[in-house]
Amino acid sequence: MITVSAWIKSLRLSVCVLASFLAITGYTLAETGISWVAVAAVFFIASATMLQNDWRDRFHDIRKGKVLAYQHAGKFLALLLVFWLVSGGLIALAAVNDTSVGVALAILAVAGVVYSETRMIPFVPIVLVSLASASPAALPLAVGASSEKLWLLFLSATFVVFAREITKDLDDKQIDGGYKWTIPLAFGEQQSRILAAVIIVAGLVAAAKVSLMILPAASLVVITAVVLVRGTEPSTSRKYLDAGMALVILTLITLG
Repeated sequence: MITVSAWIKSLRLSVCVLASFLAITGYTLAETGISWVAVAAVFFIASATMLQNDWRDRFHDIRKGKVLAYQHAGKFLALLLVFWLVSGGLIALAAVNDTSVGVALAILAVAGVVYSETRMIPFVPIVLVSLASASPAALPLAVGASSEKLWLLFLSATFVVFAREITKDLDDKQIDGGYKWTIPLAFGEQQSRILAAVIIVAGLVAAAKVSLMILPAASLVVITAVVLVRGTEPSTSRKYLDAGMALVILTLITLG
């Protein structure tokens, strides 16, 4: 029997919701009015990308106990196709409203498909996922918005996602050898922890330049950097990071 929680875990809903809120943050800072179609498209593209990655890695993921895509391949593939179809429909609808936004979302979707196929190319997967995950913040730029804050938000999100991906690769270091190229495999665990912590701090600096109001909310993110260097489990560090960035995003939406 497939539990609802198992499907939710595959979708990584918290990450997909954060991506949507990042888009809302971008529109809020740009003061252009929020395109809810674009926000919905970001959510479904992010969800489809998560499913796509699990589908592509379904045999490899058995080694870390993720067996949903392997054991229920037919249902999993059907769900994946549904999410991509919904994503395509929303991209088309966004393009009707504004061609530039539609193109930007289509590029984001292509990046989601390509990501899983670049796993052995040094730095490409982590750079691709970082830029793609941060791009919702920059969607208003597609409609002609001009704001230094948008670029800083995009830069901050890129740094944070890059660091977050390092923590995920630290989790999988023991099983990724020969299947993926990752920073922990290439440079070692402690160096990777230090690099992730430095990049997290850089992301906070960029976010603070958007608004100093984020500083109280950023305390959890600072904790992430500290505990990561001190050897805390990457998954635990990631929880602090996700919670901290959620607070930062909500602060920017509500207080600017």
